[in-house]
Amino acid sequence: HNFGWNINMKKKALIIFLSIFGLMFALVAYFGTATPGSGDDHSGCHTPTGYSISSTTGATVELNETIPIIFNITATGSNLFIQAIPGAGNNDQFVINPTTARITDGSGNDSDLDPNEITVEFNVTAPADKGYYVLFILAGDNSAGQPGFALIEIGFSVGGAVAPKVNPLDFIFDHLGLYLGMPALILLTLGTILVIINENKFVKVHGILAGGSWILTAINVVAAVIKISPKAWLTGYELIYHLPHIILGSIGLFTGFFSMLFGIAAERKPAKLTGYITLICWWAAFFTGVLLKPGILGLTI
Repeated sequence: HNFGWNINMKKKALIIFLSIFGLMFALVAYFGTATPGSGDDHSGCHTPTGYSISSTTGATVELNETIPIIFNITATGSNLFIQAIPGAGNNDQFVINPTTARITDGSGNDSDLDPNEITVEFNVTAPADKGYYVLFILAGDNSAGQPGFALIEIGFSVGGAVAPKVNPLDFIFDHLGLYLGMPALILLTLGTILVIINENKFVKVHGILAGGSWILTAINVVAAVIKISPKAWLTGYELIYHLPHIILGSIGLFTGFFSMLFGIAAERKPAKLTGYITLICWWAAFFTGVLLKPGILGLTI
């Protein structure tokens, strides 16, 4: 009777863990989609053909002081709009006129009377602080879904600042929450599933997987502390998600360490308890990380 009860409990536990495991990949598939914000055409989720955009300014505008810059943006394509999208590039640091809303073909701000063509005169004031800022302007199909588009990025050099060099390692570093956090979850979840199936057979494998998971998480935490400034920890993210993300991750790191110690000492009962707490906390931290608007997990690709 007890043997049958144990088998049923193991089956239920496996179903729960596998469901959570599948939910993780479903979330990544849903949230990890490309959005306008970088220089590529994002052809995986948009159709980049059929639209063009150009500017009367050069690729970089040199400024010794903060003064308004007036230039024309011209775009072509069907069902057309132009927009300096809030939040894209450094757009939020500019004063942008006439608007940051969509400007559609034939509207009041379109000085080109021809159909399928828009010319808009932008009056832009760059930030006062020295630095290199990027103005991001999009032209595309004014429809729902995943429309085709073209984009232009205009650099503003204030005070002689030079454009930053692209370092491929920065992309990896900015996405460590995904590249380290997800493998850590996979290792810990897999180790837990194996030990539920057969504790005596897989206890050592579980220890190796769980230990690797803890090490990856520790590296992830250290990298986040180095990468993110103290001010950004409190102002750069939505605290309703960010604080639970930090607290849950920290609790899991703490209990995971003690779970390893209990496991080494062959104290299986406290090792299981602290191990399950670690698993629950890290899954919860993962989900709160996914919900973060700026994406501390780096799921936007």
